[in-house]
Amino acid sequence: MVFCATLISSMDIENLVQLPPSILVLSFAVVLVAGFARGYLGFGFSSILMVALLPFIPATQLVPFSVALEILASSSQAPRILPDVNRRYLAILLAASAVGVPGGVYLLSIFPEEWLRLTVYGVIFLSTSVVLASKTRSIAITVPSLLTVGMVAGAVNGATALSGLVLAFFFASSTVPSRTMRATIIAYLFFTDIMTAGFLLVSNHFDSPTIYRIAFVTPSLIFGVWLGSSQFLRTPSTIFKTLVRWLLLGFCVLGILQLF
Repeated sequence: MVFCATLISSMDIENLVQLPPSILVLSFAVVLVAGFARGYLGFGFSSILMVALLPFIPATQLVPFSVALEILASSSQAPRILPDVNRRYLAILLAASAVGVPGGVYLLSIFPEEWLRLTVYGVIFLSTSVVLASKTRSIAITVPSLLTVGMVAGAVNGATALSGLVLAFFFASSTVPSRTMRATIIAYLFFTDIMTAGFLLVSNHFDSPTIYRIAFVTPSLIFGVWLGSSQFLRTPSTIFKTLVRWLLLGFCVLGILQLF
């Protein structure tokens, strides 16, 4: 009796999410790992999700799945990170990004997305490698630098949705404390994800299976984010920024390998 009920329940879940049980379990595990990265670093969730699940779930389904989970992750982190958000930095970055997004969308209409993603991964990989090798001094944050980075991040987001990597490189190379860096990136991603989710919702990308998938993995996401956030609080600022640079290299390598 119990076995039959379990079997029926499993079949019902499979019908709702329209994924084989093995892929559903994999999604649960991947979201846990990606959630830990998001909780610890403040970015990297979508990069991990795309690398691990794109071979099994089409991008048209994976993008709304990822964006919705990013919003949930940011919302769960909000109580802890709000006091550390630099609202001035955030306002300038968002305003500049709004200017840069149309340029990125235009580039996407000219060049294949794979080429653009390869370019972004390549530039960030080389830039991060130079910083790690030369051990250059941290840069001070200025309005011109925020405007420039914001426009670049906007263009990158419009073309490839990889703006988190751009911001992580910029802040990791600056004098900004790690708590402020992480909190401001999380807040930035929250607002840009809200805008992206709005477009996806209007274009009917949030179908029933996607919503059920989101509901199924949400406990894994929340637990992963909590674990990552707890680990972040125990990490000194200098160690955190160095770790961010090395992980940026890792994300870029994984992204490049995925393209090939």
